[in-house]
Amino acid sequence: MQHIIIGTAGHVDHGKTALIKALTEIDCDTHKEEKDRGITINLGFAHLSLPSGESVGIVDMPGHKDFIKTMVAGAFGVDVVLLVIAADSGIMPQTIEHFKIIELLGIEHGIIVITKTDLVDSETLELAEMEIEEFTQGTVFENAPIIKVSSVNGNGLVNLTSEITKLLPGVKEKSRNKVFRMYIDRVFNVKGIGFIVTGSVLGGVLKVGNNLHLLPGKGKQYKVRSIQRHGETVDQVEAGDRAALNISGFKKEDFERGMILIDKLIDETKLIDATFQSFVTETDLGLWTNTIFFSGTFECAARVHLLNTEPCSKENPAIVQIHLDKPAVFLNNDKYIIRNSSNNLTIGGGVIIDTHPLHHRRRTTKLLESLGDLVEATLLSDNTFNLLKIELRKIESPIFINQIADDLGLSPNEILDECINNNDGSIIITDHPDKKILVHRTFNNEVIEKIISNLKAFHKQNYLIEEGIETNELFSKLGFKSKEAGKTYLLSLLKIMNKQGQLKRVNLTWALSSHIVNIDEKSLKQLSWLESTIKNYGHQTPVLKDIELQAQKRNINKELLKQLIKNLLKRKIIIGSGGEYVHNEIFNEVREKILLVLLEKERGINEKDFRVIIGCTKNFVKTMIRIFVNEELVTKSEFYIHITEKGKSLVSE
Repeated sequence: MQHIIIGTAGHVDHGKTALIKALTEIDCDTHKEEKDRGITINLGFAHLSLPSGESVGIVDMPGHKDFIKTMVAGAFGVDVVLLVIAADSGIMPQTIEHFKIIELLGIEHGIIVITKTDLVDSETLELAEMEIEEFTQGTVFENAPIIKVSSVNGNGLVNLTSEITKLLPGVKEKSRNKVFRMYIDRVFNVKGIGFIVTGSVLGGVLKVGNNLHLLPGKGKQYKVRSIQRHGETVDQVEAGDRAALNISGFKKEDFERGMILIDKLIDETKLIDATFQSFVTETDLGLWTNTIFFSGTFECAARVHLLNTEPCSKENPAIVQIHLDKPAVFLNNDKYIIRNSSNNLTIGGGVIIDTHPLHHRRRTTKLLESLGDLVEATLLSDNTFNLLKIELRKIESPIFINQIADDLGLSPNEILDECINNNDGSIIITDHPDKKILVHRTFNNEVIEKIISNLKAFHKQNYLIEEGIETNELFSKLGFKSKEAGKTYLLSLLKIMNKQGQLKRVNLTWALSSHIVNIDEKSLKQLSWLESTIKNYGHQTPVLKDIELQAQKRNINKELLKQLIKNLLKRKIIIGSGGEYVHNEIFNEVREKILLVLLEKERGINEKDFRVIIGCTKNFVKTMIRIFVNEELVTKSEFYIHITEKGKSLVSE
């Protein structure tokens, strides 16, 4: 089954609605005002059953100049255009405007339909055809078939249906791998059923029972109760379908024109980068131009900032940054149209190349080169990998593959395929149990440099200890503390650097492999002083505050004192627990006495017994017991301490 939408375009009163009715027996003008005025005002919808048994959706777009925004909304998502030109009128202003909009929206497939052939003679009909051939020369519709029809007597309708049937197999269908997304073009209430919303499916697949979000806004979630495609109830719709959805919980006050239904939450934006192509040879845009912006059913006032000044053409579009007056939700490669601030003249349009750009305050050469690469990557389907590289450089942070897939409007598998098949070495993939993480190699190299720089600075300041920086502290220093992808990526990178010999693990820290402790003469004197100071406390617990005061008199600050203590601890010259220390000679003396007693005392000893054996203070007893427990020489119950097997083995030695 093909999932393709056909749209009509052309000047008002050229017979678009009559043509659809003749083809499908469906009258798209359903409103009283349309009947009274004899023109299409709102979008009309129908479906055409082909001889093959397949059905394609049709959108009837108004041709009057006052309803260009409605025409744009209808054309957004159309795959094939029927450009309708009346034989008795020929090419008219809205024929030209509609055709330019069609080109700007990137619609490449179409049929030119000459209507009202019953009203003219053969000579007039021939002149109309010649005019059309001249008009389409050099355009994407240059070789489009021209079919002459009469909606009154039915002449040519069979030929038109046949031509549509032949054309459809060559139309590339929209991706079903992308997120489901649908602009809402109609909302109505059906008694006993609830609200129905309709629109053209721009991407993805939607099934009954799926959940959708209404964006931009609070992202309220709705459940899909039922789906219709071309008037028939179905289990699912997909990209290229016209769909009518009955969704639970929907309230009309929740909805504002321009919103989309989408199956994933996507960040809204008020700033976009885009290509721009003018309707004239040279763009009339200044550095800042007030405009009206249209994309799908979304419309708002916008200021357009021209970033480059070269002539605008199909081969060389301008690049602009557009500041929107209200938030919207887009994907890269979405099309847009802008009109002047009076909304009575279409200026041009283009393609969105970045939905969340940085604010470009200066038009630097580097910026223009980067944007030029981005244009190329966005517009050329075989340059998806380049687009991915540019996005990662802009983000400057590790990102989960599914997140960047959402940002670019691609599936995670499409992103992964690009990274595997087209990777020039500039993107690094970090494996994760649940998700893969991507990072640009340039950023990866910058992180490596920061790790080394931080460790060098740490070792320079803490030259007396082997330890480096703990993992959590590195998370903070590199700005990854609150980022799941960043933390996972950094941990993986540290392990790689360790395996490659750049880093080493010292206890629970990361240190440079090249780092060694160099003790100069001055440090040796300081260490000697600290050792003797702690040793002089004998069977008392050293008071750290007193040691700090003594250290200050020797121009040893708290940080340096910590290093000196760590150095003595590392070399086991002193033994410590909970910020309290004892000299190793005192420790060994006490250990030998206590373990010998415990070896004979099966029931163990209490703290009072300990104090009597050693002849020391209560605080010293508590310190020593803590150290013995940490060293696994004894165990301690509520009242007694007992020797362990490790303690027994030490005594026997």
